Amino acid sequence: MIQATTGSHIDRRWIILLCLFLGRTALGVQFQSLVSVSDQVAGELGLSFAELGTLIGFMFLPGLVLAFPTGWLARWMSDRTAVTLGLLLIAGGGAVAAGSSDFDGIATGRALTGVGFVICSLYFTKMVADWFAGRELAAAMGMLTMSWPAGIAISQVTHGAIGEAYGWQTAVWTATAYGLVAATVVWIGYRAPARLADAPSPSAQMCLTGREWWLTAMAALAWAGFNAGYAVYLTFAPQVLIADGLDAVSATARVSLASWMMMASLPLGGIVADRTGRPDTVLFVSMSIAVAALIVLPNVPLTLGAAVAFGLIGMAPAGVIMALTGRAMAPERRAFGMAVFYSAMYPITALAPIGGGWLYDLTGEVTTPLLLGIGLFTMTAATYAAFRLLERRWA
Repeated sequence: MIQATTGSHIDRRWIILLCLFLGRTALGVQFQSLVSVSDQVAGELGLSFAELGTLIGFMFLPGLVLAFPTGWLARWMSDRTAVTLGLLLIAGGGAVAAGSSDFDGIATGRALTGVGFVICSLYFTKMVADWFAGRELAAAMGMLTMSWPAGIAISQVTHGAIGEAYGWQTAVWTATAYGLVAATVVWIGYRAPARLADAPSPSAQMCLTGREWWLTAMAALAWAGFNAGYAVYLTFAPQVLIADGLDAVSATARVSLASWMMMASLPLGGIVADRTGRPDTVLFVSMSIAVAALIVLPNVPLTLGAAVAFGLIGMAPAGVIMALTGRAMAPERRAFGMAVFYSAMYPITALAPIGGGWLYDLTGEVTTPLLLGIGLFTMTAATYAAFRLLERRWA
């Protein structure tokens, strides 16, 4: 069991983690807001599935060019300032998208949101690593990562209904308001650990060692495959169920079961890995279940079980993967190392919905994008295994 009562410092760590969790849910809320009203957007604007996938993936595209530069922000602003700025950009991008009525306008808003997304993703992770390095890191990372599906689940159960009642623009406006609240929470609630100044760090080192480059690259590819596979599930699983006869709201509700299950599985996966000392087992079992769930999802009688298994077991190793960052790089190089880590996630995650949409349009088969998800989860397992082999080699 996680010990949270053995001292004021430990208590403070979990309070900080709660603050970061609440702030980071805004990323999931904003990402999913467009997905939850995708049928309305596509219908009103006459978009193909490839175009719709492009708009969804646009949120990740700024990471293609901004992941490395974002690592340099540590030299000029504190982590708290950087994350607050990122959340304000997420809210601003949502406002641009909500106020638009064509593909280009929404794409611009999603891209602006993506700028905030890359800043937040990098520094939220760094902040948790700073507070939990060496103790209960997988559990803490699992809890932080839980904020993403929590935000997605909030959107799934609210924005579809809001969109039907008041229009898709109103649904995206509510996600924008949530971003502003999240920025306020982080600005007021976060403080850096006592050993680290809550201020810019001009001495932050921006070069990894050869060992750190290899380990960070493998960790990055594992995380990229994991997130991209989840993005494929979120984007195309509802379409699979709609093709099987469900209405859009019911299909989204069933798919959202995975996100709700993830709110339990993400922290539990990290806790189990920390307590048993067997993170490899957690990872490989979970990826096998994720692949199996995608295979059986189109079978209507098994749909509910597949969604529950996908979220409860398949997505459990998020904290295990994120904890690799604590072993891959030294603290003084963590800001730059996190930039490297996220530089692989963004292109792969951004291209996954686009590639899935292209496969859908090319084949006319609604289940074809799920094959891409299966390949991405397989990549996660393979690159995680490579990390562990390299780590043992350099031990």
